[in-house]
Amino acid sequence: MNIFTHTVRTNSLAIAVALFSFGLLADHAIAASKNTDPLKVLMITGGGPYHDYYTQKRQLEEGLTDRIGNIEFTIDHNEGESKEDMHFKFESQLTDEWARQFDLVLYNNCNLDVGDPQHVKRIMAAHAKHQVPAVLLHCPMHLHRTNAPEWYDFTGAVSYQHEVVRVPFTVEALETNHPIMANFPGTWRTPEGELYMPIELKDNATPLARAYAAEAAEFFPIAWTHEYEGVRVFSSTLGHHNVTMGSDVNLNLVASGLLWAAGKLDDNGQPAEGYSGERGLGWNALWEGGTLNGWRASGTTNWAELKWWEGEDVWPTKQNMGTESFNLIPNEATRLLHMPKHGAVLDVDSNTIVVEGPESNLFYAGPIDGGDFKNFEFKVDVYTYPGSASGIYFHTRYKEEGAPTFGYEAQINVSRAGESKTGSLIGASEVTTASHADNEWFSYYIKVDGKKITVKVNGETVNEFTEPADVDGPARLHRGTIGLESVGSDSRVYFRNPMIRQLPD
Repeated sequence: MNIFTHTVRTNSLAIAVALFSFGLLADHAIAASKNTDPLKVLMITGGGPYHDYYTQKRQLEEGLTDRIGNIEFTIDHNEGESKEDMHFKFESQLTDEWARQFDLVLYNNCNLDVGDPQHVKRIMAAHAKHQVPAVLLHCPMHLHRTNAPEWYDFTGAVSYQHEVVRVPFTVEALETNHPIMANFPGTWRTPEGELYMPIELKDNATPLARAYAAEAAEFFPIAWTHEYEGVRVFSSTLGHHNVTMGSDVNLNLVASGLLWAAGKLDDNGQPAEGYSGERGLGWNALWEGGTLNGWRASGTTNWAELKWWEGEDVWPTKQNMGTESFNLIPNEATRLLHMPKHGAVLDVDSNTIVVEGPESNLFYAGPIDGGDFKNFEFKVDVYTYPGSASGIYFHTRYKEEGAPTFGYEAQINVSRAGESKTGSLIGASEVTTASHADNEWFSYYIKVDGKKITVKVNGETVNEFTEPADVDGPARLHRGTIGLESVGSDSRVYFRNPMIRQLPD
């Protein structure tokens, strides 16, 4: 076993014996009365050969710290045990009073065969006695199924089987007005699979999202809230594979569920005062992992080379659906790009796209709502080469040839002659002077809220525009996707870290 405490403010380690001495830590009720105290979270993780808990421990700690910030983790990981072992008990839960020093317990574990129903009952009783809420991720929904079915009263669902392991599935939000779901898209296609198929939700459980199981031809809940003897419990069946557990969409869901269970999430899905992390809630990356999967370029496509009729995957990517104008830096830690005309060397990472080549556009059509966005905040880092330009389309649609017809274009340009400057909304609201320079990274931000568009450069508002009520035709606010522009082979622009946060409709 390995038990340690990590506080994001101090990065300290504490010995397990000292950690569990009741005289050193405040009672849960005292901690809860001070809303700026760090949330003291016990993370229970490890067990069995089916999950990579070493990686997921890091993904959860770092991802939740980014989103919540004021949080302290005590991690009980059975890393000293055999990887195959699913019979052990976690050291941190061996006493009747273990729960009194924590504000919440996060379960991401798979010790399926503890074989001691009284131990399971003591864990549940400690939650109830000290009113300590819980968050359960994936495998805990299947724990103790053979010898302690009372555990289902705690999880809020009866579940013991799952679909094919590696078949992705689409998650659909149900309770869109629930605070937890304020930071979740309407639909999301998971990168990997293993869909749990609960056969029953308890009477006081509220399903928040569901997914369709092709094998069973039935929808199953994948996230729900529940109350066990006055204790809030949030459960999610997502997270078997690391790529799913560590995704932005999933980490936003877990962070929101954790804050809700701890009573630190307001009705609008925002953290209580003092509990916002540097990243915040709801931001989702639009490309990651060194690929442009989920993006579709316009321009020429040689359909004769596509082997879809032979069963090969032709998911729309730059590699098989467009031009050579958009190139993501290969999945390497760092790449140095030489710009011959300028004579400079630029450090870029594997999340950077180079836009240089024939006129065309690149549209998002990926797993987050399929690119169907209405109200949102969008941000991206941009670097322009002298004499270069680009644009960001929004509320737009894919178009095979020519400039997009739908939506607006937010211009990017410092020094290219005869074109609008950065921050302009082409044809609607112009900016006469760019507020950044070539040869430097700047942050570009676009917000759509109803009929109002706000554009910021490096955090400063450079354009605000409210669309008139009588605007008609396709070039207006309605809803749609994000697109990037290549203006020609005499231009070079870099984009990195495009992120979107959807706002209520």
